[in-house]
Amino acid sequence: MTMLWRRTAITIIRNSIKQEIRFKYGHCAVNNLVDHNCLKPVDYRPTNILNITIRHKSNKQKDLDSDDEQEVFDEDDSTLTKDSKIVKFKTTTLRTDAILKSALGVSRNKIEQVFYESKIRVDGKKIMKKSHGVKLGNEIDVIKSVSPHNPDHLYVSRVEVLNLVPKEENISVTVRRFKNLLIENYEDDPYKGSIEQ
Repeated sequence: MTMLWRRTAITIIRNSIKQEIRFKYGHCAVNNLVDHNCLKPVDYRPTNILNITIRHKSNKQKDLDSDDEQEVFDEDDSTLTKDSKIVKFKTTTLRTDAILKSALGVSRNKIEQVFYESKIRVDGKKIMKKSHGVKLGNEIDVIKSVSPHNPDHLYVSRVEVLNLVPKEENISVTVRRFKNLLIENYEDDPYKGSIEQ
C-alpha cells in the first residue's frame, strides 16, 4: 500500500512540475525541458508546486446581508454636513430597533438598553414599544446626554428615513445618519436626564 502511495505521489508531483514548466515557459518548453535560448525576461509569479490553479475574483457584486450597510456619499447634496452621512442597507423589518441597529451600527442589546431608559424618540415622541413601525420621513432620535452648557438642549444620534423600497425578500432603506447632533429639548414630553460631565 505504501509503495503504491509513493508512486502515486511521485506521479502527481511530476505532472505538477510538467504543468508548471508549460505554464511558466509556454512555447519554450520542449519535452518538459526549457530551451533557455528561447526565454525572454518575464515577471514570473511564484506558484505552489502541488497547486497551480489560477483563481480569478468574480465580477459579481456580493449580496449584502440584512446586517450589512453601505455608505453612499452624494457630494451634490446640500443638506449633508460633515457630521452626517447617507447610509443604505437592507432589512427584513421596519421595527424601530432594527432600523437603529443597522443605521447606527450598534448592537441590538444597546438599542434595548436605551429603549428601557426612555431615550428613543420618533418625531419627538417617546415610543412605547421597540417594535414601533418606522415610516418614510420619520426622524428617530437616540438621546445621548443633556448639553453641559445648556440644559434645554440635548445631544442625540439622529436617523432620518429618506427612502424605503420593498423587494421580494427584504426592504432597501436609505437614511441620513447624524452620530452627534445638538437639538433643543422636546416640547411634548421633554427628556429630563442628568447633566453628564
